[in-house]
Amino acid sequence: MYKFYVEKHAIAENGDKKPYPNLANINAIPYTPEWRKFSVASPFSEPVMLFEYMLYWGIEYEFVNLTDSDNNTLYPIALSFFDFSIDWFNLFSTEVLHRVRAQKLRVLFYYSEGDNPERINDHLTEQCYNWNIPREQILFVSANSACRDIPYFFHIVDDELLFNFRNRECNPVPYHDKYRNKKFTALVRMHKYWRANTMTRIWEHGNHLQGYFGYGNEIDSGETENDNPISVDDFGNLRELTRLFLKELPFKADSLTTDQHNTHTTGVWNHFYNSYLNIVLESHMDVDQSHGAFLTEKTFKPIKNAQPFIIFGGPSSLRLLRRMGYKTFEGIIDNSYDDIVDTTLRWNAAINLTLNLINLNNKELRALYVHCRGDILHNQQLFLENKRKRLLTLLEDIYE
Repeated sequence: MYKFYVEKHAIAENGDKKPYPNLANINAIPYTPEWRKFSVASPFSEPVMLFEYMLYWGIEYEFVNLTDSDNNTLYPIALSFFDFSIDWFNLFSTEVLHRVRAQKLRVLFYYSEGDNPERINDHLTEQCYNWNIPREQILFVSANSACRDIPYFFHIVDDELLFNFRNRECNPVPYHDKYRNKKFTALVRMHKYWRANTMTRIWEHGNHLQGYFGYGNEIDSGETENDNPISVDDFGNLRELTRLFLKELPFKADSLTTDQHNTHTTGVWNHFYNSYLNIVLESHMDVDQSHGAFLTEKTFKPIKNAQPFIIFGGPSSLRLLRRMGYKTFEGIIDNSYDDIVDTTLRWNAAINLTLNLINLNNKELRALYVHCRGDILHNQQLFLENKRKRLLTLLEDIYE
């Protein structure tokens, strides 16, 4: 039995009892708008989705009293944002801190973002030293694959679980070999300059008209042109073309609202049913200079919905998918871009591949899609399977 300690529970209006996020300092009731505010209020400790996953996929666990905790008991802290200005152990109660020091309780940070795990490890190691806490008492789950080589860190692609869980009411788009009206789907919700560079290359010769092409008009993301992991000026007039592209916003591929775009619970059927190829613009191209891979729901949408894909993301993103059991259309689509560590060179290889594919005619793209049938069906089935084994692998590694 997996054991956890949480300091208190909250009771919903319908009587449901939910674990209250450890360290959180706002008052909220489950299933209310306030319950979603944990992720935007310091220290950014939010409800632990791991509990929801375990319940949904049939893994038993229990909550214990602090006085009954031992070194197989976890004190979970799920974070929406890792704030390096926080002295974490200063937020702990005296009783919890004592149990951790005495090796009668272990802390488990659960972080589904892609921040560089080496920096996080350095920060936590220093704080353990300052607070006289054995380093092995502080465990960290990260969605960045670079964490695999760091002691006391554990990797999981959390968004595979999250998208499977939250999108479960949406039926998957079935494979079919009919001709389609659109060649590709390429969607950007949040502006980043490297994403704008990518979409500019598709747009500049009118190729955007051949696909479901969406780029939101909310570009006030705090980024500047210099906040870009690719060397834009290596590519002729791409910088100026991108400025022109951004003046043309928005490009809309559907009628969804901004709120609907921000949820995992909806989808647009035709984005998958009526186009051959998905151009995935992941959350990061360089993944916080970690050389790790970080996959989100953007990758798992075409997997669930029967499309082949190209990933603009961290190096070895496709390799990570293969490690998870997915197939990546080897021998059909040129995946060599995935092995390129240099971000600019990887981006250039991926955009050239993208343009080559979307410049195929409809008959050629259909033939490529049909050739991918085996991998498409395998991937869809794997995604839809129960994730119990994924979770058990993580938990067994943690409890080892």
